[in-house]
Amino acid sequence: MLNPSGRIQGIIIVAAMAVLLIVGMAGCTTLNGSNDSSSSSSTEESSAQPANLYRDFKDILLPGEMKVDDSRTYIVQGPGLTTGILTLKGYVERDSLIDFFKSAMARDNWTELASFKSPSKNTSSILVFQKADRTAIININEQSFNTYVEIAVAPMSPSAGSGLMRNN
Repeated sequence: MLNPSGRIQGIIIVAAMAVLLIVGMAGCTTLNGSNDSSSSSSTEESSAQPANLYRDFKDILLPGEMKVDDSRTYIVQGPGLTTGILTLKGYVERDSLIDFFKSAMARDNWTELASFKSPSKNTSSILVFQKADRTAIININEQSFNTYVEIAVAPMSPSAGSGLMRNN
């Protein structure tokens, strides 16, 4: 058992170490936050948003903040045809993703057929787009820690006419 003077020495040593740790961390922050032009440009580059990109579907732009979830992605490629489900995972707000896809799909000449925005964030919101030969359905599901986006692309049946619904 420690005597009172040994106990006080232990408390002083722990407090001194804590102060040194805090001062050391503050010094590192000051050095990294200097106004040197070379360090500020590298800081700007590292904090820049990832670039949006095209992947399996060459005419569907993907938000750079989302990563492809390979375990939930099923793509089939054939001559002149790419179809399947591409799943993205990350945390981006649902409303931001809806705005992103509506804008990007319009720029890539997709026609919006329908959009279903769920009343709560823990259920799916769905966007439906069409081109002459394909239909794309985008399912956005914002959960507590991640947002999932499933992009399903399927070819149009030649007998389907000019839309999802056909007059008989």
